[in-house]
Amino acid sequence: MKKTFKQFKRSNRGYALLITIVFVGIALLLLGSVMNWTNSSAIQTKRNNLFNMSTAAAEADTEFVIAQMTRDFFNQSLQSTNYYIPLYITAANQANNGWPVQFTFSDGAGNANQTSVSSIPIVWTTNWTRITAVNSAYVGLWAAVANCTVTSTATPINQPYSVPATVQQQFQLCSIPIFQFAIFYNMNMEICPGAAMTVNGKTHVNGQIWADPGVSLTFNDTVETTTSNIIYSRNTNDDSQANTANPTVIYLNLNGSTNTSGPSLSADSLTMPLGTNLVSPANILDLPPAGVLPYSTVGQEYLYNQADIIVSNSSSGQFSVYYQNSNSTPQLQLIPAITNIIISSHTTNVYYSFLTNVSFYDYRESDTVQAVQLSVTNFGIWVTNNSSTNGGLQYNNQNTSGSSSKGHAINSVYIYNSVPLTSSQLPAVRVAYGSVLPTQGLTVVTPQPIYVLGNYNASGSSLNNGTNVVNTAPAALIGDAVTVLSTSWQDSYTSGTGISSRNAGNTTVNVATFEGIVESTNISGTKYYSGGVENFLRLLENWTGDTLTYNGSIVAMFDSRYATNHWQTPGNYYNVPTRAWGFDLNFLQQTKQPPISPQVKTLVPTGWSVY
Repeated sequence: MKKTFKQFKRSNRGYALLITIVFVGIALLLLGSVMNWTNSSAIQTKRNNLFNMSTAAAEADTEFVIAQMTRDFFNQSLQSTNYYIPLYITAANQANNGWPVQFTFSDGAGNANQTSVSSIPIVWTTNWTRITAVNSAYVGLWAAVANCTVTSTATPINQPYSVPATVQQQFQLCSIPIFQFAIFYNMNMEICPGAAMTVNGKTHVNGQIWADPGVSLTFNDTVETTTSNIIYSRNTNDDSQANTANPTVIYLNLNGSTNTSGPSLSADSLTMPLGTNLVSPANILDLPPAGVLPYSTVGQEYLYNQADIIVSNSSSGQFSVYYQNSNSTPQLQLIPAITNIIISSHTTNVYYSFLTNVSFYDYRESDTVQAVQLSVTNFGIWVTNNSSTNGGLQYNNQNTSGSSSKGHAINSVYIYNSVPLTSSQLPAVRVAYGSVLPTQGLTVVTPQPIYVLGNYNASGSSLNNGTNVVNTAPAALIGDAVTVLSTSWQDSYTSGTGISSRNAGNTTVNVATFEGIVESTNISGTKYYSGGVENFLRLLENWTGDTLTYNGSIVAMFDSRYATNHWQTPGNYYNVPTRAWGFDLNFLQQTKQPPISPQVKTLVPTGWSVY
């Protein structure tokens, strides 16, 4: 039997199937990996989105607390940290504001429904330090500083993932007195002294500087302008002498060297002196409008509501004097007069012995000045008089002790002169007999012009050497304009008394000045020079050969509204003195700041972090 064997032929179809299965498996693995990666990436994206939302929520919560702290700080009512810790953005607030995701809040340490708040030191008003934040327009200035930290953790709820975020913000709440500047101009500044002049403190100008010194001008501290621009010539509206050829202006560099090429640094505009700026600088001197609560945020921007003693008079000159203390009831107490008469000369009436009515002629304004005169000597006697019926010590004691204490002796007076302003009559305030001030210092405020008669805060006539400010008291004069009447001034001068008969005497005035000026202008083709910084203190006498010594702080904030006549070149109504002027370095100490000094209150960010 013959068998036939067929040769077996292998099929390639099996290999193809196997290869297909392998590749399909690989593809499935790749697909699975891609899907897993996609899913993981989607989860990570969702978690990142939630973290970003949590970060925004935590930041919003810290801002919520910071806003409350800042408002209170501007309102001079910053609370202890325990007041702010319970604050957070509630669920109701989130819902009312349409938050797409709801959050719970804690203080970063696991304590729910609160925010972590710290402020160092507890008594921040004594923390007198320089502002060091380089991103601040106020860097290098002295301030009373509260170093604050606010921390909040936000955790999303009703979400597939719990991704909390913690935000911490660090900042400084700073109260910056304006009298730490040698010169502060809230407008363009002109400085064109005919004699060599040195400025030994900081200068800040919210505008540009026109500088044309006849000899030389030296700035021994930083100069800031908002325009980074100094023009080495006179203002185009200046009617004075021609520009000096190649004027010499010397600046101190930040490294201590000097240069003649430009200011030390430029800066942002400093809105002084108010924190909230609800009232213009000129208007803070005014009587508060009806309806403004005295101790509200807006009310406290009026210096009237900050003063210890308030003086007003009728148009006929009859005085009313009040003691003001927001911690007492009533807050405004009428100090009764023993006699209800118009006081026209010095008197032994202990109640109003520090007030008189005086009249004299102003040759720049071409007006008869009707002034309320404050005798600083008599005011000091009144404050310490211990009579229970006719002395000021009882009010001074309210200021310094007990539940109504303001923490300081009576040191500020606001005066409003109700004598009407006319074309020939100028209502004003004059401070006199002020060679020695009360130890606690004295600030005098009025919306009207201020005149200074004789030496003021000069440590006594025996020490009137111009350089000794060790024994001076903190002092400020805040008004529409400040005019110095020398130690030789006579009220008997009339409009017909020529300048050659009005010879001045050496005079020293040590006081911070906050006032208005009459800016350079062009009226129908006639040019008028402002007088510049060198004529910031107005004069009415022949000062040739005499020295006017001034140590203080020059602050020009607004256009004068009462004493509005333009400056005129020497020889018209005054002749220039030898000016021995300087910045009072006492103003860099907190304890030497003048009472109720205008201040800017600001928040300076110093750090931000999230984790």
